[in-house]
Amino acid sequence: MRLKLMIPFIFLAMFVLLAGSQPVFAVEVWKAEYWNNRDLEGDPILVRNESGLSHEWGDGSPDSSIDTDNFSAQWSTRTYFNEGTYRFVATMDDGMRVYVDGNKIIDVWYDSQQHDVVADVNLSAGEHNIVVKYYEAGGKAAAKVTWSQIGQTIGSSGNWAAEYFNNTTLSGFPARTQTESKIDYLWGGSPAPDVNADMFSVRWSSAVPVDSGTYRFTVRADDGARLWVNGQKILDQWIEQPETTFSADIVLSAGTVPVTLEYFDHGGTAVAALSWVKIADGVTVAPAATAPQSFPNWKAEYFNNINLNGSPVLTRNDTAIQFDWGSSSPVPNLVNHDLFSVRWSRTINLPAGTYSFKTIVDDGVRIWVNDQIVLDHWTIAGGTPLLTNVTVPGGATKIRIEYFEMTGLARISLDWDQVNGSASSSGSSAAATNSSPTAPAGYASLKNARVLTLREGPGIGFDSVGYILRSSTVQLIGRNSSSFWIKVRLQDGSEGWASSKYLNSATPFNSLPVRTE
Repeated sequence: MRLKLMIPFIFLAMFVLLAGSQPVFAVEVWKAEYWNNRDLEGDPILVRNESGLSHEWGDGSPDSSIDTDNFSAQWSTRTYFNEGTYRFVATMDDGMRVYVDGNKIIDVWYDSQQHDVVADVNLSAGEHNIVVKYYEAGGKAAAKVTWSQIGQTIGSSGNWAAEYFNNTTLSGFPARTQTESKIDYLWGGSPAPDVNADMFSVRWSSAVPVDSGTYRFTVRADDGARLWVNGQKILDQWIEQPETTFSADIVLSAGTVPVTLEYFDHGGTAVAALSWVKIADGVTVAPAATAPQSFPNWKAEYFNNINLNGSPVLTRNDTAIQFDWGSSSPVPNLVNHDLFSVRWSRTINLPAGTYSFKTIVDDGVRIWVNDQIVLDHWTIAGGTPLLTNVTVPGGATKIRIEYFEMTGLARISLDWDQVNGSASSSGSSAAATNSSPTAPAGYASLKNARVLTLREGPGIGFDSVGYILRSSTVQLIGRNSSSFWIKVRLQDGSEGWASSKYLNSATPFNSLPVRTE
């Protein structure tokens, strides 16, 4: 009898011991609070514990005591994290904010259709507080938050942690994770059955043992790639391009250094390869020659601060300055979604005369023409339209735009028109014309816009995947349930969602098939 009584205590002691030795929980327990208003005001109507935060209420309600529309909620938990970088993925319909230790990492506090927003956070080992705030306006309701550690290194240079994504921006959860012995690929199709044949991306991470010396790292890629060695980005060619080889040199101390290669394929043949060689013992040599980056339109430099300080985290060619990022990042997982800045510059031939430069901005902007500042609105503002007139002598004209985003929504556009002079001229950041082509059946052209942002999903909360110029036509391939967002295909085969209010077509939008992806 005494033995039987002791058995439960033995198992209880074993449970406590095991729980204390591994303080990582697969399913979080959240304190959930619900209000019958959209602003979390007053005392909550319902308070309860919930396992995990993954709700798809559809047209329903979290509970019989909660309204189906115009309600809000807050979830809070405290949980253990190992040291490292964690990717938080928030899914919402409508608004959501996510805080880690009181720091707001996701802010999408506006009406929206269901979509995902991603944020990466560096965390120390130990317990951290997570708080999620949410509101539902009307229609469908969904609220989900998950996280996973990214960029974990595995053993030595012979082991790479590989994460494959079914998008070109390494967004959301990977479609496949696996360990690979090397990075040397020429894919004629899909890398794996659960990975796209085109429009995919990969992140490889490892810890590489090195002796003291100078090392040359070489990347071969079709399309884009960027490389970090020992926490320093030494290569950044995040652009569509044919197979190209790039090299960069770095001095390393003896030990094990982290190496991360990020890659995306837009279409066609996919090539990704990485190699390195020691070229000197502790001596810096001239960097290997690399192919120059081309800027046929705007040279765009993106900074993870609001003052354009230091080196840009991204330099690329932007075809137009016509951006409405919402609360998203210009390039997820590379550029901040808040507290970032951009510098655009180009030289364009303009006839002599006076020009009206127009911009709509959230938050601050400065404009220079021929190195003279003509507009200075370097302040926090929300969707402010601005205008300035500038007289130019004609010929090559230098234009520079500086922009910063503080928090919340991010937006900037730039157009100009000649108001007097020897010849009539109008332009925009895309140098578009004022006429729309006639679109055949099943196609559309632009109306009331010079450039239209193409988005990854049906809503402004989704990331930009390209642009539609006024001089082009696009194929209509689907719509969302309200026909407000139309899925289109560009001439290069890429696809995305565009607002129907800016599309001109003889084909009724409500005749298109509803697309749910």
